[in-house]
Amino acid sequence: MAPLRVLVSAVACSAMALAVLAVPSAALPDRKPAEPPAPAIPQRYLDQPIQWAPCSFDASIKQQYPQAPTTNCATVKVPMDWHNPDAHPDIKVAISHSKATGPVRGLLTSNPGGPGGAGLNLTATLAVSRPQMFRDFDLLGFDPRGFGQSEALRCLTTTEELAALPTTPDYRVRDEQTHRTEIAEARLQAKACAATEFGRFVSSQQTVYDMDFLRALLGHRLLNFVGYSYGTWLGGWYADTYPQRVGRFVLDSNMDWTHSQWDNVNFDPWSYQRRFDTQFKPWVARHADQITGPLGTTADEVQRTYDSIRGKLSELHRAGTTDVRADDLDFRVLGVIGNNRRFIRATIDILVHDELVKAPAARIQAGHVEGAWGRLAPALQAFDSLAAIKSRYGVPAVATAAAEVNLGAISTTVRCNDTAWNKDPRFYTREADRMAKRYPWAGYLNGVPMCAFWPYPPQDRNLDLKGAPRMLLVHSELDPQTAYEGALRTYKDITHAARLVSIDDEGQHGQYILGPSACVQQFGDRFLFNGELPGRNEICGTSPLPEDGSVYEVRGPLDGKAVPLPRSLLSSAADANPLLQEIFDQAAEQPLKALNR
Repeated sequence: MAPLRVLVSAVACSAMALAVLAVPSAALPDRKPAEPPAPAIPQRYLDQPIQWAPCSFDASIKQQYPQAPTTNCATVKVPMDWHNPDAHPDIKVAISHSKATGPVRGLLTSNPGGPGGAGLNLTATLAVSRPQMFRDFDLLGFDPRGFGQSEALRCLTTTEELAALPTTPDYRVRDEQTHRTEIAEARLQAKACAATEFGRFVSSQQTVYDMDFLRALLGHRLLNFVGYSYGTWLGGWYADTYPQRVGRFVLDSNMDWTHSQWDNVNFDPWSYQRRFDTQFKPWVARHADQITGPLGTTADEVQRTYDSIRGKLSELHRAGTTDVRADDLDFRVLGVIGNNRRFIRATIDILVHDELVKAPAARIQAGHVEGAWGRLAPALQAFDSLAAIKSRYGVPAVATAAAEVNLGAISTTVRCNDTAWNKDPRFYTREADRMAKRYPWAGYLNGVPMCAFWPYPPQDRNLDLKGAPRMLLVHSELDPQTAYEGALRTYKDITHAARLVSIDDEGQHGQYILGPSACVQQFGDRFLFNGELPGRNEICGTSPLPEDGSVYEVRGPLDGKAVPLPRSLLSSAADANPLLQEIFDQAAEQPLKALNR
C-alpha cells in the first residue's frame, strides 16, 4: 500500500514570521460565517437515563492521589446534527464525571488538543497535579465526537483504491511525482472521510454544542475550561457561541483561533523549523560529550549528521533494502520536539535511524533501538525508558484482505468542516514547494490537505467574543506546534476579553500544569481557583532544558523581557504525573501520524 500522509494539525526569527504572514489572503476564498443561532436542547436528551460506572482509569488516578473521588464514566446520546436533531441517527459521546469533595464552585472540563485528542481522563488527571480541582469543581472529561470512545469517525476506502495510489520515495523532494502523490492522497482521504453522513458533522461547532449540552445535563450554569492547543480553538468557539456560559477559561498554547484553519496550518513549517534550529540542535550539541555522542558538537555539525543519516536512509529505501522512509525520520522528530522532556526521545529517534543505516533491515528492529539506547548516558535515562522507545517502533502494520478499508478517524476532517479552504490543489503544492526552499527541514510538511477536495460547506465563525468575560491566554515564545505569532494575532483581536501570559526563551507546547515555569503556574492557579487575572499582560521566565545548567537565550519576539527562573523552581507536575504526560504525548503525535506505514 502507498503511504498516506495526514495533514499536520498543529498549528517563531521574527524575519520568518514577517515572511510567512505576508502570504496574500486572496489565495483563499472569502470567509462567510454562517453562525446560525445556538440550537435549543430537545428535552429528550436532557431526560435520557445515564448508566454510570467507575472509569477504567479510576484506579490509576487513585493510585497517584488516594483522596480523589471516584470518577465514573458513561456514554450519552446527542444529535448528529444539533440544528436538525431528527434528520439523522443519534450518536454517542463518552464522558467521565466526579463530584467535588468540597463546596462545589462549578463544573470544570478540558481538552488536550488535536483535533482528535481523547480527553476522557484528562480533567481528572490534571487534578492529580492540582488536587484543589477535586475539592472545588465537579469534573467533566469527554472524548470529542468522532474520536476516542465517542462515536467513531470512519474514513472508508477500498484496497483497490489504495493500491492505485501513486507513490513518492520522499515527500521532501518537491517534484511532479510528489505533487501527483499528494494530490491523489488528499482526494482519496476526502472521499473516504465523507463516505458516511457523520463525516459532515465532525466539526468544532457541533462539538461546542455537545459541550454546552453536557453542562446542562450535569446541572451547571457556567462551564470552566482548561484547553491546550486545538483545545484553545474549541474554547474560543465555545466562548463566542455561549458568552453567557463562560466561567474561568485557561487557554494554553493557543492556535490563531480568530482566523482560519489554513492560517494556522501555514504557520507550522517555520515554527517547527525554528524550534529545531534554535533549541533542539543546540541542545544536542551541548550534550555531545555525555549524551548524544557522535551527532555533533555544534548545531551545524548536528544538522550535517542528521542530513547524512537521512541521505543514507533515502538511498537504502530507493534500493529496496528497507521500507523505512527518510521522511519517517523527520516526522518522528517533529512529533516530539514540542515537549522539552522529549528532546531525549527525539535524539534516540535519530540514533535509531543511524543504527539502521549501519546495519540495514527491512524494518527497524529491536537491535537498532537497543543499540541507540546503549549510546546514551545513564544521566538521561530517567527522562524516558527503553520500553517507551520500543513502543514507538514495535507496532506492526496489520494487513487485511477485506475490500473495504477503514483508514480510521482522520482528524483533518475537523479542519475541513471548520473553515473555507482553497479548492485548487496546486495552490498547496506551490506553497509546500516555496516553504521547502525557505525552511529545509520542515517546510514541506503540509503538502496538499484533503480539505482541497472536501465536499461540504464550512461551519465557520467570525469570532469577536462580545459579552464574554475575560479569560487567561498562556503561550511560550518558541512553541513549534502553535506559533507565538499566531497566538499574539488572536490576542490582539480579543484584547477586551483576555490577558496574555507569555514565556520567554521557552518552546514547550503546553505550559499550565505541564510546563517548567513556576511563574505560569502561579498565574494559572490564581485565575482558575480564585478568579484573579493579572492586571496587565505578563512575561514569565522559565527553567533550563533537561540536563542544562541554565536557560539559553534565543532571539525572538520576547528578547530580554524576563529573567530566567532558577532550576530549583522547575515544575515537577509532569514528573509526578506520568498519566498526564502520556495523554499529551498521544494528543501531540496523533495528527502527525502517517497511515498504512
